[in-house]
Parts: sequence; C-alpha cells; structure tokens
Amino acid sequence: MRHFFQVDEKDAAQIENLSKRMQRLVYGAVDYNSLIQPGRTLTYKLYMGEKWQYPRLTDTSTLSGDITEQMGLVPFMVFKATSVSRNQTDFSPHYFAGDDQILDHNVRHILLTPDEATDKDVELNHPIDSKAVKLYNALEASVPAAFDVFRDMKRALRENIGKKPIPQIMARSADNVNNAGEVQHPWVEITPGKAPKGSPRAVIVAMHWFQAGGAERWALETVKLVRAAGFIPIVITDRDGHQPWIANPAFDDAILLPMTMPVQERPGDSPVLRALFEQFDIAGILIHHCQWMYDNAWWVKTHFPQTRIVDSLHIVEYYFHGGFPKESVAHDEWIDLHHVISPQLEHWLINDHQIAPEKVVDAPLVGLTADAKTPSFKERDKTKPFTVAYIGRMVRQKRPEAFILAAKAVNAAYPGKVRFIMQGNGDMDAFSDMMIKRYGLEEVIERRALDAPVAQTYRDADALLISSINEGITLTSIEAISAGVPVLSANVGSQETLIPPRGLCRRMTSNFVHDAKSALSHILNNEEDRRKLWESELTRLQKFSELESAEAYFKKMLKEWHD
Repeated sequence: MRHFFQVDEKDAAQIENLSKRMQRLVYGAVDYNSLIQPGRTLTYKLYMGEKWQYPRLTDTSTLSGDITEQMGLVPFMVFKATSVSRNQTDFSPHYFAGDDQILDHNVRHILLTPDEATDKDVELNHPIDSKAVKLYNALEASVPAAFDVFRDMKRALRENIGKKPIPQIMARSADNVNNAGEVQHPWVEITPGKAPKGSPRAVIVAMHWFQAGGAERWALETVKLVRAAGFIPIVITDRDGHQPWIANPAFDDAILLPMTMPVQERPGDSPVLRALFEQFDIAGILIHHCQWMYDNAWWVKTHFPQTRIVDSLHIVEYYFHGGFPKESVAHDEWIDLHHVISPQLEHWLINDHQIAPEKVVDAPLVGLTADAKTPSFKERDKTKPFTVAYIGRMVRQKRPEAFILAAKAVNAAYPGKVRFIMQGNGDMDAFSDMMIKRYGLEEVIERRALDAPVAQTYRDADALLISSINEGITLTSIEAISAGVPVLSANVGSQETLIPPRGLCRRMTSNFVHDAKSALSHILNNEEDRRKLWESELTRLQKFSELESAEAYFKKMLKEWHD
C-alpha cells in the first residue's frame, strides 16, 4: 500500500502486528487525515470496539472521542503520524459539522472492531422501537407467504414510481449553497491546484464497501484491470461495515480510503479529492454503488473536466425510486458513461429516463467468475438425493424464506428424495434458521457459510433455485449454467435473458413456491427435460456472451485512458 504519512519504526512495527484487516483500516484512517492536513503531526489512539459496532475512521466521532474516550474506553495503541502529503493549495486546519466548527485537539480516536464481527452482530444489537417495525417483523415471521401479498402490492407501486421523472441534482458549489438559504457565514469556492507534470497516473475506484456482493465482485475486478493498465488504483468506500474484503491481495499496492460518514467537506470543496488531484494525474473515476462519489462528481467535472467518470449499474432498486440507477440518472450531467449489465437496465435508463443511448453500454459480467465457452451438462448421481442449491447473501432482496417454503413444499411431496443447500450469510441468518427449525427441515436443508467453496456447492447441486424479489442478471445464474447446472428463478429483473419461460417462477411468494415445486417436481422425474432446460439456458447465455464483456470493454477503455 502507498501512504501519505510517516511513523517511527517502533510504531510501524506495532501496527504491522495487527491483523491485515485492522492494519488497512488504520492506514486508511491515517492516510485520510494526512491527505486533508498536509504537513501536520497528529496523535492516533486506537480502541477496540464491540462486535455490534462498526469501525469509526473518518467521521466527527474521531475528533470528539464521544464513542471512545468519552465512554471510558482505553486505547490499546497510541502513536503519532506526520503527514507527507504534497499539497498545491492551502488546507484549513478547522473542521466543521455543517456550519458548526468542531474543536480539534490534535488527536484522532479510531474505533476498530474484532475480526470475527459480522453485520449480523450489529443487526441483533439494533433495538426495534417502532411498533410498525415490530408488527412487520411479527407478520413476516408468522405468515411469510400471506404477508408477501401485501409486499408485492407495494413492490408493484414502487416499480411505477421508479419510472417517474428523476430531477437532476444541482452542484453543491459554494454559490448554490450560499444562495439556497441562511448560513452562518458565506462559503468560499476553493480552486484546486494541478498535479505537477510527470505525477503518478491513477484511477479512482469508488466502491460501496469492502464486503461481499455482486457490485463489489466487479469493483474488485476493475481494481485489477486498473493496475494492469498501468495506473495506481485509489479505492474509496463510503458505507459502514466491518470491511473483511479490505485484506484481499488485490488491494496490496492500492491506496485505500475506507471512509465513515460524515467526512470533512465544505460546500465548494472536497478536501480529500483536492489532495488526490493535486498529486496524482487522475485519468478517470469508476463508480460502483458509491453515494459519496456520485455527490462529488460535479466537483470533479467542474475542476477537471477531462477526467472521465463511468458508473456501473447492476439492479434497479424500486424501493428507493431506483436506488443507484436513480443516482446515476440524477447525476447524469457529470457522468460520461453508464455501464449496465442487463437489457432491463439499458431499457430503464434510455426508454424510461431518456438518457442518451450513446452514453449507455450493456457489457455483461460474463466470464467474471465462470467460463461459459465449453461447459458440459452435469449428470445427476441417482444414488444420492436430488439436490437444490441457494447461493447468495441471506438478505431481504434474496428472499431466503421463499426458498425455505419451497423446500418445505417439495419435501412434503418427496420426503427423503430431495435435499437443499443454502450457502450464504447476512442479516437474515437468524430468521432463516428460525424458519428451518419451525418447519422441521434441519435434516433437509444444509446451511453453508458464504466463504465456503462455491464450486463445491455447484458440484453437489442438480439445480439452482433463485428466490430473489429483485435482481439484474445474477452472477450465480451464469456460474451455475457454466457448471452444467440448470437454473430455476423468480421472474424478476432481467433473469428472463438467461432463463426460458419453463424455468421462471412468478414473483409473489405463494406463486413462487407453487411454481418452484412444480418445476422441481418435473425435472426431478424427467432427467432429459432437466438437460433440455440447461441446454436452453446455455444457448441463451452464449448468445448473451456475444456482447462485449464488461472485462473486455473496461480493459479497452482503460488502455485508451492510459494512451
């Protein structure tokens, strides 16, 4: 990793004794402060938080110590670091929360969390105060299929809302903020300096977080492509998490800035971006579900219009008027290219929201985790039970309860003849375990951790069942077909691109369970039809693969940026 600070040998050795994950969280916090406070020496106090907390690295609590020192925590390590960041303009020593100045005692209180901590630990500690939330959870737990009738009505409504016009976001310039309402004192625009000629060339990869997910898998791949193209990867994240992926070797020689919000920014200025642009020749920015980078795209284009900005979009989240695709549309003025991974997203941007077709490219993630060129059908081992797999995070979007209800229905019809594997972890782990126990499926459904070898699950599976309530095109569909395993899926997002009608299930949970049971019953008793389903999916996948892949497209694009 590259750094913007110096510490003495003794302190450096102490930091190196931390786990790789903790090291990189600490380095990220120190690098961030060193970038926006060039030349300054700060004291860093490291505290070990609880598993139910998230690391605090760059937010205002790191100045106040209100969740560390003021709560009686004792630091397990204290060291000084001196910034060696090379600035071209002046950086204010003052910190603000909105218009209010924060006292700075030259100390940064950094809260870390245990390496074994998970999102589940945080979720279980979060109190449920709202009666509405308690009622919602009770209904979801007691009558999941019936309750989904209500949820499906809301989903349909949100889909329509997602097609309504999305207003463009204004630049958060000093003038715009000063003119928008009362401020305690006028803000002043700061014009950044330019990196000296011959400065290292870099590309910013703005990620959601350093944790598992489809967008993150592709973001990780782009870091490798950026490095292979001859650039230094500068990786920025803005979402709270324990960040287990930060230890991935792909980030070994990257600049890593895992930010916790709110960061130190002012209208008309983004100090951390200013610092980076003043010492690196930044050719472009790749956005992977990073709200902070969307919000600062205007700043980049205002001061460095030659810097290319490209975002990658995976799924239309109707719950949030489109989610990150909505942010993409709202910030379209500042974005040069929208990369999408499915025809559904391409249609949503161009037809529903009038984004210029030449600014949208559909480059699928084929080949990212699997090779569909020469796959062969995986014959069933009839000496073993027919095996159906679920591979994905245990989260609301993936709807694990629908998979469990389908398993319950199939097991009732074919007791002892079908087994199920659920591989994944997430904030619905406890809920899923409760349902499995309630329906007496402990011997029918095998739980596997997300970090277990996925290839083994595909080797064990005779079918993949995707129960999601929303998707783009799932990587698991591509992986399964490439492994010779047919896929049954809820008819959501752009899954119909790969899955023929006979492999699709209606979305609402009760309909999904009915259709999944019927389809699984058929291919359980008709091996030739199971083969034909897979062959049809392979044909669709190979046709889809005729589009230029995301990897090939970005490799070519990054070469053009470098040349």
